[in-house]
Amino acid sequence: MKTHLSVLLLLLLVVPHAFSQENDVARQSGASSYITVSPFSSLDIYAPRLRLGYIQHVAPHVKMGVDIGYGNKGIGFLSNHLGDSYRLWEIRPEFHYVLNPKARTLKYISAELFYIDQANIFSNGEYQTENGEDFRYDRARFERQKYGMHLKFGLFLNLGQKVGLNFYGGIGFRWRNSEYLDVENLESTDVFREWYSSLYDKEGRDFGPNPSLGVKFYYRL
Repeated sequence: MKTHLSVLLLLLLVVPHAFSQENDVARQSGASSYITVSPFSSLDIYAPRLRLGYIQHVAPHVKMGVDIGYGNKGIGFLSNHLGDSYRLWEIRPEFHYVLNPKARTLKYISAELFYIDQANIFSNGEYQTENGEDFRYDRARFERQKYGMHLKFGLFLNLGQKVGLNFYGGIGFRWRNSEYLDVENLESTDVFREWYSSLYDKEGRDFGPNPSLGVKFYYRL
């Protein structure tokens, strides 16, 4: 009988404390700001970069964030598509609307704007102009600007008191402008291209859909 009373007393003490801890985490999550890291952006074979972000709590349902990315050949050591020189920077402001700020796992919808500026130098390559003509060159500078927006759904999944994963996915649109400059020894040529072309194969302006899917590590402040 004493054993049963002891177990019952232990349950009465422990269970409310456990629920209190869970509610504390939920309350902290709803009112938290985050530092984020996007580890897989460095694995992009055409545009590798390191991307860091900050998300600021504004109101129970509202958070504002921004990601800043930077890339060079040292960061893209796994890629052999970057040419003789490579540089990239990007900025991504984002508005988050949290669906239930009291939930343990926060879910949100968001609108993200983005801008990417990239420059490479290539040797002994080919490209296609906007009107479909193919050329080869000895050396050229490639520049690309890409900007647009995404509508996304995401969640903050806690892995501990301070750390977790931010999963997200969505769709949007983008404008892209690519051009070759300072071209040396330009010659007309015929180039056989596979059904899939890289972003370096063609210069010109382009508008189209743009998917977004990824995961970030976060540290809750």
